[in-house]
Amino acid sequence: MPTAQEMIAHALKAAQGLLHRYIDDLKPEEFHVRPCPGGNDTAWVIGHLARTAYRQLKFMQVPNVPDLPAGFEEKFAATKQPAPGEAETGDPKESLRQFDFYHGLLINAVLALPDDALGGPPPFSTPFFTTLGEALNFLALHVAMHLGQVTVVRRSLGYPPLA
Repeated sequence: MPTAQEMIAHALKAAQGLLHRYIDDLKPEEFHVRPCPGGNDTAWVIGHLARTAYRQLKFMQVPNVPDLPAGFEEKFAATKQPAPGEAETGDPKESLRQFDFYHGLLINAVLALPDDALGGPPPFSTPFFTTLGEALNFLALHVAMHLGQVTVVRRSLGYPPLA
């Protein structure tokens, strides 16, 4: 029977795989198409997800986690304002490299957690989770939620649904 850490790691790996399925065939200019006026384009989504993985690693106090590039955290923070434009989000392939790197570190950190850590406090208070384990599991849902935005973009560009 898999451990809780293995199940969380599986959810995170599946979310990463889904992200790649949804974006790996996009053309460079398509990363900047918005699902609706003021909505987050795919370039911003990827950077935001990289930032989220990085911040979780910092909360968990994983040692030797390299810093994000200067300005990255601010650029991809959730602000409840219309998402920035192409000039502000930079190269989506670089953001994807950051996502894959920090998300991979997060998966490894989850697998290395002792059982009692999962019941510890979450990184912040929210109705969606009350423990670190629930917060880590929620990160996979966070990726999937943002992929809903990417799905709208894909369909609006004429891509077929992914099976």
